[in-house]
Amino acid sequence: MDKLQKVADIGKSAREKQRIINVVEVFYIWDVLVTKLDALETIQIFEHMIEDNDLTIIKNKVKEGLVIGIDDMEALMRDYDLPFPMRPPEDVSSTVHIEAVRDRDIFQMFYEVIAAFFPILGIGFMQSTTPDVRKGLKNHLLLTMELQEMLVEYGKLKGFLNQPPVYRP
Repeated sequence: MDKLQKVADIGKSAREKQRIINVVEVFYIWDVLVTKLDALETIQIFEHMIEDNDLTIIKNKVKEGLVIGIDDMEALMRDYDLPFPMRPPEDVSSTVHIEAVRDRDIFQMFYEVIAAFFPILGIGFMQSTTPDVRKGLKNHLLLTMELQEMLVEYGKLKGFLNQPPVYRP
């Protein structure tokens, strides 16, 4: 279906493509992009405060996933000639090291940042009917699930995850 859509789109202007996409899809592309940009900015603020090497690896994976998502959503916006949101500065890293911010706090922030994408991506996918938009949202939903799995395993290993009590009948 993906190849068929690409063949059908050959030679179409952005204006013609805009007739294919609906306003709900435009909103979710925009919302995913803005949320990913905000998440990336938040990570950049705290990334230099990480002390644990494993958490640095996790941060790099999360950051890489966000950058991939930003690039993909921007590509969709270019394809349909949609207006772009304002981008945050290229680097917002802070040289200040706040001692009150611990690795556990940074992990919780990563966990919440990734968890915030599930409703946006899931509902966006369900509401979308345009094949390339559905594919983009689906790919990022799957990537988000992989990042969430990684965060859960790391959180359990380090004791950072707020786990519910074990049920024993």
